[in-house]
Amino acid sequence: MKLNRRQIWTLFLIFSGTLINAIDRSSLATANTFIAKELHLSMGTMGLILSAFGWAYLFFNIPAGWFADRFGAKKVYGITAAIWSIASAVTGLARGAPLLFASRILVGLGEAANFPAATKIVAENFKPSDRSTATGIYLSGLRLGYALTPGIMIGLMVYFGTKEQPDWRMAFYITGLGSLLWVILWFATFREKKTIPAGNEVTPSNKITSFQLLKHRNTWAIIIIKFFQDYLYYLYLTWLPGFLIEARKLDLDAVTFYATLPWVAGMLAQPLIGVLADYLIKKGYNLTIVKKTLLITTQVIALSVIGAAYAKDAETAAWLLIIAMAAESASTAILWTLPQELAPEGAAGTLGGIMNTAGAFASIVSPAITGFIAQYYGFTAALTFGGSTMLMASLSVLFFLTKIQPIRISTAKTKTKKTT
Repeated sequence: MKLNRRQIWTLFLIFSGTLINAIDRSSLATANTFIAKELHLSMGTMGLILSAFGWAYLFFNIPAGWFADRFGAKKVYGITAAIWSIASAVTGLARGAPLLFASRILVGLGEAANFPAATKIVAENFKPSDRSTATGIYLSGLRLGYALTPGIMIGLMVYFGTKEQPDWRMAFYITGLGSLLWVILWFATFREKKTIPAGNEVTPSNKITSFQLLKHRNTWAIIIIKFFQDYLYYLYLTWLPGFLIEARKLDLDAVTFYATLPWVAGMLAQPLIGVLADYLIKKGYNLTIVKKTLLITTQVIALSVIGAAYAKDAETAAWLLIIAMAAESASTAILWTLPQELAPEGAAGTLGGIMNTAGAFASIVSPAITGFIAQYYGFTAALTFGGSTMLMASLSVLFFLTKIQPIRISTAKTKTKKTT
């Protein structure tokens, strides 16, 4: 994969933007135990607050993709990044559940544009044979952000407070407002490219609607796969620290360590799987076979999270959690290349938004269901249920996803005869 300077900088920007997205998204997951204690919130209530992010994320994904296709990724990505950054900082002002819920909704609204915009940017700046690698690289920013968040948040909370009384408010002020520095860099240096590299075989009208895309089987296939796969992803994102604290009884230092390792593994797995996919495709292997095989294989490996639920000691559970997240992350890297391959010209942002809407729905369902299952049946049951969704994802790839090629949208207009 040979990149020019513009492509390298573009990758850095969407990688770093995605990393910051991850920190602001997962900061509440790290701090939720301390927030719940101070504000006297139950696990069920905190589960609902953790899921609030997903409500705006759900409803804004498709509009965000459409806005990116219509007005350009630069404006949409930059403005929404400013929204999520300020909203994350506002979390520190909360004195009860209502403001916590509202701030998370605004974080979700802003962050909904991240992946549809990044999908559009990759489709416009990289040829098909390089997109898996490019996608794996920028997506690894998300996992790196999740890996850094426990250390950053706990470090700030303890620095401005104590281990006994961590100052979670100051941690949100610093991380939220600090994210605005990236917004300045984005607007100052990103150069939007509106031409699409050769490789898409279909060039339909540039006015493609979500409803047209939803008429096709593969659109629904990636929606279903995304939902099942992201259920486990959001379980990790919102409840991994809680699982380590409540079920494994670990102290803050151990939680920081064990909550970081799965995301580090995911960060490494994503670019590696992208390189592997592009290598096999350049060697002449069929693109559909390569990507479906990699999806199914990694999703099956991710079932190891169920083993973590039943592990007798924290170390064994941690290694199984690491394996599961590495596999889930690798699968995600391949999945996010599908909108780039399936979308007609000029519609990558829209199709990416449609697919990510399913992930947004998972972001609502997973934290809430996990919280209530953990409250009434324990974390063993919650992790077992979460792991089983990866089996459903692999079955969806096997039986529902068809040939990976650009969706053909008919531009022919139906002619009506005049009657006399």
